[in-house]
Amino acid sequence: MVPRLICTFAIRAPGLRGVFDLALELLGSCNAEFVQGLEHAIRTRIVDVEWESRDTVIEFVTRAVREHAWPRVELLVTRQVVDDAVRALSDAEEYVRASAAYLLAALVERGDEERARYVSGHKHLTQSDLARLVADSEAFVKRAALDLVHALGTRGIGTTWFECLTYRMLYDLADDPDFEVRVRCARILALLTQNSPVNTSELQSTSLLLEMCRDSSRYVRAECLRSLRELKQNTQDVDMTNEPEPKRVYVGERTDLCEKLRNVDLAQLEASLSAEHLYQEALDTQVARELMREKSDANAGNNILDCY
Repeated sequence: MVPRLICTFAIRAPGLRGVFDLALELLGSCNAEFVQGLEHAIRTRIVDVEWESRDTVIEFVTRAVREHAWPRVELLVTRQVVDDAVRALSDAEEYVRASAAYLLAALVERGDEERARYVSGHKHLTQSDLARLVADSEAFVKRAALDLVHALGTRGIGTTWFECLTYRMLYDLADDPDFEVRVRCARILALLTQNSPVNTSELQSTSLLLEMCRDSSRYVRAECLRSLRELKQNTQDVDMTNEPEPKRVYVGERTDLCEKLRNVDLAQLEASLSAEHLYQEALDTQVARELMREKSDANAGNNILDCY
């Protein structure tokens, strides 16, 4: 019954969300026949002419992957559904592009090895495809794209996630007006510094990460602090075990990394996240712009309203 309702094109996005909420509950106790019918319905509605319906379908699959154990949704997220999601990365509607990137990131993070590798090696998810998505004009699409890049890098599958990045791109992301984009950039810089499959000297990931410690947003600084602490702990663990080099970090870079980490005052960086500092930050960046100021002699009355 539920798959049949989903296939009913007369039911638009608002009603479709209610049907998908019911389907999400049923996934926990349904049989294989129901899941296969649901997969067919998803593939039918993901090409809907209404972008909101396409977006709703993709969001449902993402929720299913994140809220249920993989064996429960394995039959739902077939290779054909992955193909549809990859095609949706080029959708004319930015919300659909973002939802598709979030779905693929969820599949890489929570899917089995076969499905994650299928996403990573997809013929329509190349280096240039990822680079185009990361450079999208919409900030929320960039966030989703960076989550996908980070998921691929964390899972350690392939090198497409790394090859799509350039120093200029990372520099622009580190200076993006959207602080959530900058937070994700900091995560990727830490990942590049610690877990890159090839030499990262051209990307200057460590230098950019340290530069971002002075970011105006406390959320970005907090992410930098977390990343630097993890990097510092990892380098110390390697030294204690007398290993020749940490995982996937090159010897020449390791020496430079350790030297830079020793010069970072993590206590001062943590202090910049305190309530007192945040209060002063708000005064400096927000309140100052709203204050009315005398334009001539003090108390000359030039800020008094004309009605008085």
